[in-house]
Amino acid sequence: MEFGGGVVSAVERACETDLRTALRLVARYSAYWWSRGLEDEAAAAAERVLSMLGRTIPVGLDEEYLLAVLHGAASAEQEQIELAQQIVDDTDGPFRYSATVLLWCLVFGPFEPVDVVEDVLKRNEAGDAWVRAAVELCRGYPGLTRAEPEEAAQALRTALGRFRMLEDAWGTFLALNALQQTTDAPLELTTEALALADQLGLDEETGILLCRRGDLYRAQGNLDAARQDYAMALALGERADLLETAAAARIGLARAARCCGHTQTARAHLAAVLELPGLEDAHYEALHELGVLNTSEATA
Repeated sequence: MEFGGGVVSAVERACETDLRTALRLVARYSAYWWSRGLEDEAAAAAERVLSMLGRTIPVGLDEEYLLAVLHGAASAEQEQIELAQQIVDDTDGPFRYSATVLLWCLVFGPFEPVDVVEDVLKRNEAGDAWVRAAVELCRGYPGLTRAEPEEAAQALRTALGRFRMLEDAWGTFLALNALQQTTDAPLELTTEALALADQLGLDEETGILLCRRGDLYRAQGNLDAARQDYAMALALGERADLLETAAAARIGLARAARCCGHTQTARAHLAAVLELPGLEDAHYEALHELGVLNTSEATA
């Protein structure tokens, strides 16, 4: 049963009769949507409510309004975003909804002063088990706090353990993904994150992780495993129309082919990347790899 979609329908019906109920539904199911990676459904529900409310915050529903803006931030009006930020500034104690601290940190946190982020985390660190896991995740998330690299890694490991105990696939995935940026040996973490991304149906993240693991295998000299991951990423990118994923996979395949002495195969992959439209970064990487290939042939 697509329960999340059922909630969206319920929100839409409530918008016609009782906006306060509609707003409460969005807030109530925030943790459900987020923990299952149902961001699109959450955004659809939030955008519907915000379109009806505009810049009016119903009395007593400040945090509910904040959650709606966090879910629908991509299409929210600037005035709505400013109202949401003001709600956080005016809140002295912890948030009432478990999902608020994590959503706020990931959506607004990167644009807020570090002092503000750390204050929000401190105010919420005594929440329930899920909130405590979320606080540690945000405390270790790259760029959000002043945590030193080892402190950040420890916070993320704590978050990972807590989300695993809670059997929260999405929180576990986020912690794993962040840990890969803070540790020197992330192959096992990448493999676990890859399995969760596939379980959650995250095509783009799955493609990125396949290419990342392919790079790790290639660095270890395991070219067969690297080629297999790159090939899977390429198939996914072409099937899901993810051009950047397909380009990254082809560049990986070209590098693996060069390492094996298969220069014609490498050139074919790089040529295919250069034919993809609107991918300046990928074109730059492909041209750089082409230069490396030319140099290796000239010195062979």
